[in-house]
Amino acid sequence: MNAFPWAHRAAPDRIVHLPEDCPLYVVSDVHLGDGSRSDAFVAKDREFLAFLEEVRREGIHLVIAGDIVDFPQAITFTRVLKAHGPVFHALSQMAQEAGVTYIWGNHDIDISLYRDLLRWDVCSAVEVGDRLRVEHGHRYDPHIAGNEWQAAWTTLLHHLLERVLGTWIRTPLAEFYTLANRWLWWAAGRWTQVVGPVHHGLETLGLPGPGERYRAFLRYWLRTQVGDPMCIFSGVREQALAHGPGILLTGHSHLPGVVEIAPGVQVANSGSWTFRSATVARWDGRGVEVRDRLTGRVWDDILYRPLVEGRLDDLTFERWWTEEYMGWIRFRSGEARRRRLAWEPPWLLPPPTDPTPPEERP
Repeated sequence: MNAFPWAHRAAPDRIVHLPEDCPLYVVSDVHLGDGSRSDAFVAKDREFLAFLEEVRREGIHLVIAGDIVDFPQAITFTRVLKAHGPVFHALSQMAQEAGVTYIWGNHDIDISLYRDLLRWDVCSAVEVGDRLRVEHGHRYDPHIAGNEWQAAWTTLLHHLLERVLGTWIRTPLAEFYTLANRWLWWAAGRWTQVVGPVHHGLETLGLPGPGERYRAFLRYWLRTQVGDPMCIFSGVREQALAHGPGILLTGHSHLPGVVEIAPGVQVANSGSWTFRSATVARWDGRGVEVRDRLTGRVWDDILYRPLVEGRLDDLTFERWWTEEYMGWIRFRSGEARRRRLAWEPPWLLPPPTDPTPPEERP
């Protein structure tokens, strides 16, 4: 079972329906890897096992909304099982005793592993009555939707590069302020200064295609950098508004929270278990709460306010780079958080800074 064959063609396109009063725990984007330094799960096995024990003890159904295994990072499931064996043993037992519902995501290369070996109920979405819908969320990602094969290989190459360099190459830059990442963003800024005028010249000649693709690419990575990871918020919001009153809960972007986008219409994200996060969403029949198990923090709409208010809509990559770059491969946001690299184990990090303005804190 390795990361190279693409099995999404065999993934079920089916919806699991549950009664509205059925309480749920939802986790997504656990990204269990091979236990090496490049494993983004960062050795939180004990905390995840404690969470599973709470689920079992409370008798609440567990929904895993995609990407529990980081196949592109680990290459083979054997390596993941060796690194996180107790986690899979606990999940296998839970599936036998109470059932586990699994919504496949873009990292889920080998669907048969979950369906046939672990005996999970694999599906593409879960609907709880007519008030809650749970998806992974990658179909709202403009880089992945309809392009899963190329995106899978791109992700694999990205992980191999991180492994070879022994460092993180990720967004946001401030959280992954490594030398390799800083060189990458510097090169991107210089690249736009050269390529931008070229595309402008092509457009004057009646060839708009390359320029449109270029701007779409920059928009995707800029919004991922500044607060809309994987650029999925617009698509999620449109889907939620089209569905009407209720909650659309996704993963994929790793951005935890719950936000109201219209009267009676909410979008929520269960976050992830990567790096310093360990977030869990809970549906109690009335609403969704997203809580981080490492800090106890309940994530409300604070990370989503700039998106709802449209504060990022007019921001361009060129303007961001000009404001951020300080010379000598230094960036303002990264220099401000230089001593808090995200690859460090969570127990070595200071507590996360509360981004809530003082006057809004309880």
